[in-house]
Amino acid sequence: MLLAGLRNFIGSTLNRLVLAYGFGLVLVFGIIGAIGLLTFDHLLDLDTRQTVYAEHEGLMEVYRSDGRNAVKQVIDERVREPVNREAFYLLVDKNSQVLAGHRSQLPIALSHGAGWIRFPWRAEPDSDEVLAYVQPLDNGDQLITGHISVAQVHLRELIVRLGMLMLALLVVLTLLFSWLLRRAVDRALQAPLDTADFVAAGQLHERVAEREGNDSFARLGRTLNRMLDRIHDLVGGIQSSTDAIAHDLRTPLMRLKTRLEQARLSAPDENTAQSVDAAIAEADQLIATFNSLLRLARIEAKHELPSETLAFDLVLKDAVEMWQVLAEAKGQSIEADIEAVSIMGDRNLLFQLISNLLDNAIKYAPPESSIRVHLGKHDHMAVLTVGDLGPGIELDQRERVFDRFVRLESHRGTPGTGLGLSVVRAIVIQHGGNISLEAASPGLRVVARFPAV
Repeated sequence: MLLAGLRNFIGSTLNRLVLAYGFGLVLVFGIIGAIGLLTFDHLLDLDTRQTVYAEHEGLMEVYRSDGRNAVKQVIDERVREPVNREAFYLLVDKNSQVLAGHRSQLPIALSHGAGWIRFPWRAEPDSDEVLAYVQPLDNGDQLITGHISVAQVHLRELIVRLGMLMLALLVVLTLLFSWLLRRAVDRALQAPLDTADFVAAGQLHERVAEREGNDSFARLGRTLNRMLDRIHDLVGGIQSSTDAIAHDLRTPLMRLKTRLEQARLSAPDENTAQSVDAAIAEADQLIATFNSLLRLARIEAKHELPSETLAFDLVLKDAVEMWQVLAEAKGQSIEADIEAVSIMGDRNLLFQLISNLLDNAIKYAPPESSIRVHLGKHDHMAVLTVGDLGPGIELDQRERVFDRFVRLESHRGTPGTGLGLSVVRAIVIQHGGNISLEAASPGLRVVARFPAV
């Protein structure tokens, strides 16, 4: 479960973009911190060397003016009563015997030349270090002047801890600001995306609330609205032409059907009568198509939501009772599970919606099968489900079947106009809902959702 959630999170382009910028910011601050720490170490080492060399020069002045014993006396005094507790001194003879200083024995083997050396202050593995300068004297002795890195090490450890704490705080703040940035981008894109979803569902009158300014999000809203206006004009022109044709041709078709019926009455023989009956059936099919087109036009012409509170469950029970007779005639049955749900709706339109869904289910379901109808309430939505055991619809065709006159190849042999689901979607949209097709394995399940009262 956790891995699936992580994959979904990483799969988001916006999440990856935010994480990439956040990681880059943390990396930059990490590099800056590392460079700062190296610079601090360098400056600290340089300052220590200057301090040690100043101490060394002071002892060398004593040696040049007063000799070896004076240096030994000064070192003994500084060891007994240290002015600088981090200073380190040793005076060693040519046989490597310690004459004065902080050690009774040499802590490290010395070379005969002058130079800088480092050695541990104590025997412990994590002991502080001593940075010292070795100076050979004229009589073969060696003067070692150094500095114990107690305060510097502690200061460096404190800086490292603070740096790690600041880096951890930066990571947390980066994640927080990345999350806030993602939310801000999501919220800025939510309105355009919702509008696109509404338009894709058939609500062509929806528009994006335009923002002020000339940033990309404001331009996106204005551009999307111009595109939607153009789409609305084009689709509206096509629908108006189709509706006008349907309206103009319905009357001649009715006259044609009347004349065919008159011709049927005066048919001289049975063959002629059968031919006229076939022509009347074709005319009825055309009239039914044009009636569906006009009904669809009337539904789509209304943009306001219904204002009447309606017991959706009672409408569904009436429709199921009416279609149960037709289902039983095909050896089928309708199993209804109906809860009491109310919505704002138009009874005639909702009855038409249920009738179209049940008609499709009965038409495509095999004999001796059951059609399942369920009405319930979920997340403040009335959910109507109609499922059958028919051939179903492929995933890539499920949105296409809501378009006008679309009939799948597998359904060509069944009667119909290709407008049933177009009318269903128009009614759902008219009621502020949404509709989807799902696989029932086997069969198809139609799910329509409406805002519940």
